[in-house]
Amino acid sequence: MLAVPFLTEKYADAFAASGADEADKPSSALQEEVYDGGGCYLRVGDGWTCFGGPVDPSGPRGPNDPLWPLDALFGARDAGVVVGVDDVRGERTTRYRLTVDLGLADERLPAGVSVPSGPYRALSRLPAEVWLDSAGLARRVAVASDTTASQELQVWAVVELWDFGLPVEINSPDRDDVMAPASAYRRAYGDNNGDSPQAG
Repeated sequence: MLAVPFLTEKYADAFAASGADEADKPSSALQEEVYDGGGCYLRVGDGWTCFGGPVDPSGPRGPNDPLWPLDALFGARDAGVVVGVDDVRGERTTRYRLTVDLGLADERLPAGVSVPSGPYRALSRLPAEVWLDSAGLARRVAVASDTTASQELQVWAVVELWDFGLPVEINSPDRDDVMAPASAYRRAYGDNNGDSPQAG
């Protein structure tokens, strides 16, 4: 899975049309992150940190979580309109454009959904696009995540999915291995001044 949390509409189109298929190569590897419900753990050097402190994993995902666009789709207000055919990581897909209502998504999800800041009315009509393969699997999902931006400067949360059906085991870092961000970065990139790990 690849997540690109913030792209303007211009760059989202460029991402969709170009080097996205190269993102799983070592030369373009992304920083390692583990999401546990609403919490995000970030590997810094050989340690971990968590911005904002520990979060209830049973709570709603925030707009920065790579799976947030999937949660937002629970608020789909329409079936979508076909806008094209694209390849996503070598898979032929049909691209649909639709509108999502985060209030509706919140009602449909047991944990609810977190919403970006902005006018309440805008949360009921966020633009979204979905790329479905021939089996109906979502290969890419993009949802506008900035309710205040003009259309030409719209910011999108984008996620790509692949390797369906493979067994995966992901474990969150042990709480004792999670440091405050300042300590994690000092330890990884400079003198840690004797700071000891602490929960972020």
